[in-house]
Amino acid sequence: MRLRTWTLAASAAACALVAAPAHAAPGLSTGFQDGGLEQLSGFGELEAGLANASRAGATVWRFGVVWRDVAPTQPPSAAVARDPSWEGYRWGRVDRIVRAATAAGLRPLGVVTAAPDWAEGPNPPAASPTMRDGAWRPSPTWMRAFATALATRYSGNHPDPLLPVFPLPRVPAWEPWNEPNLNLELAPQWTKRRGRWVETGPELYRRLHNAFYDGAKAADPGVTVIAGATAPYGDVPGGARMAPARFWRKLLCVSDGKARRCGRTVRLDAVSHHPYPIGPPRRHARNRDDITVPDLGRITRWLRPAVRAKTIRPARTSIPLWITEISWDSSPDPDGLTLAQHATYLQGALYVLWRQGARTVVWFNLRDQAPVPSYAATLQSGVFLRGATPLLDTPKPSFTAMRFPFTAYRSGGVARLWGRAPVAGPVVVEARRGETWVTAATLTAGANRVFTGRLRAGPNVTLRARQGTDASLSWQTQ
Repeated sequence: MRLRTWTLAASAAACALVAAPAHAAPGLSTGFQDGGLEQLSGFGELEAGLANASRAGATVWRFGVVWRDVAPTQPPSAAVARDPSWEGYRWGRVDRIVRAATAAGLRPLGVVTAAPDWAEGPNPPAASPTMRDGAWRPSPTWMRAFATALATRYSGNHPDPLLPVFPLPRVPAWEPWNEPNLNLELAPQWTKRRGRWVETGPELYRRLHNAFYDGAKAADPGVTVIAGATAPYGDVPGGARMAPARFWRKLLCVSDGKARRCGRTVRLDAVSHHPYPIGPPRRHARNRDDITVPDLGRITRWLRPAVRAKTIRPARTSIPLWITEISWDSSPDPDGLTLAQHATYLQGALYVLWRQGARTVVWFNLRDQAPVPSYAATLQSGVFLRGATPLLDTPKPSFTAMRFPFTAYRSGGVARLWGRAPVAGPVVVEARRGETWVTAATLTAGANRVFTGRLRAGPNVTLRARQGTDASLSWQTQ
């Protein structure tokens, strides 16, 4: 596809549009998770916070379902456990979040955690700071029954107890377990046999995940069940954290650099990971089996071979990649990024993740946590500075970065333009010249609002994207 090109002076450098995509760019959905917001009980507080998430361009809301809180009492049988109307279930918190998120135009994404005591395995070790309640060998049998109840209740066909003539909203996607490569969440990760440490966590997780998959699909065949939600870093064998790449290789039966048939499969519709960073978005993890923002190939490289080896089912030509937690802290945490860095890193991460195939990214959190007892003990990762209530929260620059991200990473004298506009349609990329902005390129955001292009540019050129009166933050080429 040939395009006319032009040049202009911007700062001390020249810019020229050299290419545009010949086909539509893949889309990117964004979302938030914020358990602190969900705990607020004041009138309209949750709803105001979710409205802020929608204002920031989010379409997904990730929330936790604590199994041990919903089912504190053991059902008398698996058949009873499959019935969401069983009187022993405590659905109130989950119902409230699902209703509110859906009313705000957000798609709920539920993550199930923490088995009840009665659904844990035998002989749990004594309480430990490296293992939470509900992490010890959760029962796949009971998980399958609970998944059926969960997916039935939130299938879009179950009566809402507040107004039974209407159904509860549907939850279209679930993650069975959170960060299952951590002993904190799923234990044990390792078992010592004949003097050597053997991976146990991946097999525990495979059984648990498959049980959830089967139970949920029995109730709602169209629901999306996502595997993974792995944490980014690991320890040496026998430690409290299994490195995520090692966890995935064991889960997918990868050995000697190949995915092999092993008589075991994991049933999934998508995969997810939490690539919490150690610096700027393009900084790789130090250890080869850790996975931060630019390292997703350490998972995705095995997906197609695993499908061919039948260790992933059902067979499919592509497997969606979700990023279901990521963030950096910013000021007012004295150890956080500046507000400007926070915004730059956020939109940089969206691009780096998108380029590796991620199609959904969930930011953790929406609003800063209260510094109680200290900033060191809490997260200031939100795109809103915390106010007395969500109604009084103040957007950070990262709010704009999430709503209208724009990047122009430069390589070989060419800046790769990327962004997601507020709406579909023309997008003008402008370069700063002195005190004014001049047009450097005109691109088109497709129906999914993503736009891409390439611009010949020197270093230290300041660019931004504009759509009508709406403008992104500025980006300086390096």
